[in-house]
Amino acid sequence: MPRTKEPATPLLISEVFLLTDSSDGRVAIPHLHLALSSDGIELTKEDGEVAWRAPWRTIDVLTTAERTLGPDGSEGIVLAVVELGGRQHRFVLPDPEPHRVAEEVRRWARAHRIQTFEPPAAVSRTLTLAVVVAAAGTLAALLLSAAHILHF
Repeated sequence: MPRTKEPATPLLISEVFLLTDSSDGRVAIPHLHLALSSDGIELTKEDGEVAWRAPWRTIDVLTTAERTLGPDGSEGIVLAVVELGGRQHRFVLPDPEPHRVAEEVRRWARAHRIQTFEPPAAVSRTLTLAVVVAAAGTLAALLLSAAHILHF
């Protein structure tokens, strides 16, 4: 993966939810702040205390694989972070424009040569239309041949 230039300003996201499993099922811990900066990723509590920190060299995967609604009903995106040892962290990043946040996260990942699992691009409409027309033409030729109107 080619390295790109690191974004000039850190990505700071407030009111982040940490998704974690408990004996009661999946729990979303609220009122956290996430920062992506030149040092790495940092999660802080509301009072500013650092809850988790990971330098870029310890991160294997950084991806925004799915959109979601936060526990408070706000639109957002799920950020998955996988550390080199396999430890995984999932966060809900609230934002009315999840695609913008996803692109910012991808910029940081590319700048530090970290894997992202971006959704595959959609197949072009032209290609889809060409396949449908070819299939319809083949079917028509076979039916006309079966009715002895066309002879091959």
